[in-house]
Amino acid sequence: MVAYDKVAHSSVPTAMFFALGGIKESVIASFAVLGLEEALVLRDDLFQLAYSKSRALESFVLERLCWVIAVITKRAWVESSEQRRAAFVKTLCDDILQNNSPCIGIIVTTNLIDEIAGGNKCAEFNLPWEFHYSCKISFENTHMVHLFEAALKVMHRKLQKSMETKNAPPGGGRTIAYERRSALHIADRVFSWSFTPQNDSHAVMTSFGHSRTSVTGGSTGKGDSRQNSGDIDDDDDRSNSGMAILDSDDQNRTPLFPQQWRSLLLDNDVINLFFSIYEATLNDQMHAYFSPGSSHIALQCMIQISGLRGKGLFASDSSKDGDSERARYAQVIMRNQLQVIRHVCTMDLASDGSEDIVVAATQMIRRFIEAQLDEIPLTVVAGKRLHPLALLAAGVPEALEYFNETSKLICSLLQAAAGIVKSDSANFVDDDFGDVDNYFVMQAFDELASAWSAVIDEINEWAYLDKVSKIAYPNDAKSTSGNGNGGLYTGQIDSRSVLTSFTQFLTTTAYMIRSQYIQLRMLMCEDSVLASDSRSETQTIDQGLLAKDYVVYEDQLQFFALLARLDIRTSVDRLHESLRSRCAVLQSEFARLENASDSGSQRTIDLLHEQIHWIVLMIGYTLADSGTSERVLIPGPVIEYSKTCASTEQDHTVQAIMSMLQLLQFELTIPSSTLASYCSPLLAETLFWALRRIAPVYLLLDRSDYREVSQSIVAAFGTTVDGGNGATVVGGILGLVKPAFELWISEEDVLQMCVDMLLAFAQRASIAQAITGSPLFALLMQYLIGNMHRFPETTHSSIVEALAVLCCHSSSVEHERGFAELKSLILGGFSQVATAQPQDPRAIGRILDGLDMMDGMLSAANLRNMDMIFDLLFEVQPIFEQLMSAYAGDENVPRKVIQAIESACRYLDVSSLPDNEHMLRHSRNLRSILHLYQKTHQGQVITSQASAADFESLGDVTTLISAISYLVHNEMGFSPNEASPSMCRQVSDDFGETEVFGIYCIHTTTTPPQLLTPNVLRAYMQLLSDMVQYRTPSLIRWLPVQTWRSILDVLVGGVDNDIYDVGRRTYEVICKLGAFIKINKLNDVSVELGELFRQGVQRLLSKLLRALLFSTFDAELVESAGAALITLSLIDPDHLRSCFGELFKQSDSAVFADRLSATFSRLNAELESNEAVRAFLNYTGPIPDPIDSASLRQPLFDFLVNTRAVLRVK
Repeated sequence: MVAYDKVAHSSVPTAMFFALGGIKESVIASFAVLGLEEALVLRDDLFQLAYSKSRALESFVLERLCWVIAVITKRAWVESSEQRRAAFVKTLCDDILQNNSPCIGIIVTTNLIDEIAGGNKCAEFNLPWEFHYSCKISFENTHMVHLFEAALKVMHRKLQKSMETKNAPPGGGRTIAYERRSALHIADRVFSWSFTPQNDSHAVMTSFGHSRTSVTGGSTGKGDSRQNSGDIDDDDDRSNSGMAILDSDDQNRTPLFPQQWRSLLLDNDVINLFFSIYEATLNDQMHAYFSPGSSHIALQCMIQISGLRGKGLFASDSSKDGDSERARYAQVIMRNQLQVIRHVCTMDLASDGSEDIVVAATQMIRRFIEAQLDEIPLTVVAGKRLHPLALLAAGVPEALEYFNETSKLICSLLQAAAGIVKSDSANFVDDDFGDVDNYFVMQAFDELASAWSAVIDEINEWAYLDKVSKIAYPNDAKSTSGNGNGGLYTGQIDSRSVLTSFTQFLTTTAYMIRSQYIQLRMLMCEDSVLASDSRSETQTIDQGLLAKDYVVYEDQLQFFALLARLDIRTSVDRLHESLRSRCAVLQSEFARLENASDSGSQRTIDLLHEQIHWIVLMIGYTLADSGTSERVLIPGPVIEYSKTCASTEQDHTVQAIMSMLQLLQFELTIPSSTLASYCSPLLAETLFWALRRIAPVYLLLDRSDYREVSQSIVAAFGTTVDGGNGATVVGGILGLVKPAFELWISEEDVLQMCVDMLLAFAQRASIAQAITGSPLFALLMQYLIGNMHRFPETTHSSIVEALAVLCCHSSSVEHERGFAELKSLILGGFSQVATAQPQDPRAIGRILDGLDMMDGMLSAANLRNMDMIFDLLFEVQPIFEQLMSAYAGDENVPRKVIQAIESACRYLDVSSLPDNEHMLRHSRNLRSILHLYQKTHQGQVITSQASAADFESLGDVTTLISAISYLVHNEMGFSPNEASPSMCRQVSDDFGETEVFGIYCIHTTTTPPQLLTPNVLRAYMQLLSDMVQYRTPSLIRWLPVQTWRSILDVLVGGVDNDIYDVGRRTYEVICKLGAFIKINKLNDVSVELGELFRQGVQRLLSKLLRALLFSTFDAELVESAGAALITLSLIDPDHLRSCFGELFKQSDSAVFADRLSATFSRLNAELESNEAVRAFLNYTGPIPDPIDSASLRQPLFDFLVNTRAVLRVK
């Protein structure tokens, strides 16, 4: 052809480049005309051309030429015989083994692997998915291993030559030119390959593509990614895109290699090869054998081969052979990684040149450890599977040495980070990073901390199970030792001994790691203080904009806590001593300032505050776990340690908590007003955070929660009945609240954390009762209510909530009195509603504050105060209506009112109202507010210029949607039909009218861009699903046609939506609404609405069918989407047939038509005989259940996979 002649005879590189592009396009577009033979001849001619002119061609032209060869090879792959495929692969292998420079076989092979793997590197062939799938299966099952083996031989040969001439560089010292491709590239691509398991579920996954979480951030661009690029600098970019239809394995784990790769990958020489190559690349300074960049690729291969996993690779006929194979593999990896670890530990870890190896070393360690812990050995000892760590200890002599060196590396990374802080104490580490925590050394530490945490968790679980086993079988002396039946060794394996060894080892190393981490944090505190001193006022960072340390460093602090609990005695002793000593120095500094005998140092005080802040964080994470839904108990290691202490004075757990209380008391009450500026709001906030985390766990603990509890903890924090001093401690904490508000009255974060602490106390009945039983509570409540106007307005809602919840635990008289005071406070904010001018900012501020406090009161609702809060809500209802009318032009007031309505719908239990009259009143009050909101906001849909990105507008929409959703759940109680179990039909219908009007209100006060915003759309689809579930007749009876048109538009937008939750809810709504339409026939609806539903069904059916047959679809949603498709097809089978007819027009091929016809006929036959479909069609109830999607799973998957194999092209 003409293009080939231009390539063969042209001397202009750009002309050759574009001519090759023309060849590729022609072959793909006209392959049927060209024919298999001609295509293969062309491919072979191009290969010979590349081979003969490899040194004469420009690199980008040669790369393009080899890519075209790979594209033609893939296009002809399915039609070619197995002999021809094998012959070409042999040609590539032979050329790879010759290892010319440049090596055409290597360049073609890397391109061929990219093409067959799929993804964003795969050219557009406009062929069905079936073609790509068949190519991939054939290539990975038969041919890829030969190419990998050839690459291994080349790497081995180069390694030998480099070793032979290690001390004698090649003659002339000539540096070999940079190779675009090397044998390492082939290995790298093989290690990144996603193998296809031979099961139906994976066939479905690969047929439909990535899950939504994988594709939402990917590229959606179409077309050939190489078409417009002269060079391919992005060639090694391993990122995926939405076009990736085959590559779906987890990119952070080594692929699951099948068994036929076992002999290669588990060969000791092959594993050693990659580690040796990396070492050789470092010594090959002249690049005589390895091109620049080879060291980085070798590191990636080392990471991948360190994480080999899967029973397919290690499986054998007996557990003995399988576990022995795994142990041999682990031993080789450990030996090689030990060399890497020791090498890294001798390096200057702070230098930029060490980043690659440091990060790679930590990643390969993590990859290896996690892969080993995930695999349960087959060896059975005394009737139990051997633990993975026991397998390593029994089968790998270097196991403990390996873990020991890894712990040293963790310490080395922390030491390196400390060195960075010391060397750059006057400046930041890097202007781009600004903090050593963002430096690669700490990122590498985080990798190892994750792996080490996994080991500790495994040890803790193993120890717990062993303890349970000893309790359950106290007389079974052989419960953890004995002959391994069919296991790893014929001798004995004492699992308990291995557990003890590992525990002792981890305990020893935990001390070193903890010490280094504490030292680093103390140094960073010094650096932070110095940086703060050097920063000018214009550079001061608003700390309120930054995330809190207990959030940002949560992973590191949890890791510290795991380490600390391994040796709880030493760790708590040291933490308490560090806290106590620094508190003593801090108090002496304040004393010097107080006495004016000597000038105290502001820098010293700031440093002490910063260091104590971090020590308190460490104590908080060590002594208690976080928890929201489950009851948090004192950690077992803390209990065990405390039980060994003779008294509370010797129990450093108790003393550490008491020291924090004393420090907080000192910070809040000791300094005079002249010294208040020296105090630290950060430390006060952290101390309140620690009390919020620790106190609910320790104070007034319930002994029935523990099998055995420490007497020192009971004595210090237990109930009076148990002889404990907990009530006194609660009173002491309560006495610190007022001083905190006085000292830090303008510090919102401190006050908010103090209130959060009170809310946490209120969740524990025993603590709440102790608080309300204290004489200080009434005084505190009086102080907070009386001075509310002085505190930041953002704290008012939380203060009211905390006080309201605590009041519920007092006597009836005190409860009523406290509630009356809070009620007066709230109503006081509305006192001038009738007389104030709407434009008066002070009046608006008081109203907004009153609404915030009302919201806090509603959030505090529980069974004891529910009636009171309902009465208050009824009382403020006229005020809400007045506010909605008077302040219609002000966005803030209506927004706050709707937020209060949302809280009322969320927290107030409708069923607790005494009679139908009150229930109807509540429903109509809510509807009245919605009417006013809709009336004042309806015109803004047309006139508003706000974009969908307007966060406040989006917040209004989300709040409105949430209010209706909570009302539906609250009123219906998740009943299966429209009849609410908690109220009569009249009341239920009235609530239904309110809820339906809420839907109408949403659509008339919201712009389409706002409603289609991801977070809003997710909430709306949840609401719509619930409404269709419970209120379909009400929706059809009351919603106008225009609103139904908007709903159907949203449903059409939800089909094939990138957000998983939106798609799932959309298909639920279609199934539920479609079931109602099909069974009830809609004979009573208006002609206009009936026509709208008919058109909507056709729109949804058309889009859903296109999405299921052509789009990259989330396989997890196929079942629900398929059920929606079947439901719609039962409503309008004629439209389904017309859609099928359009599919037949896509090709004139008789084979194409026959295959499509066969899949459609098979689906129809399956549906006609399906019991679930028949039961659905025969349903006679008012609100039918959707079709049982489980019964449709197999016929649907068969139809969709087979049809997509014919239709979906790439």
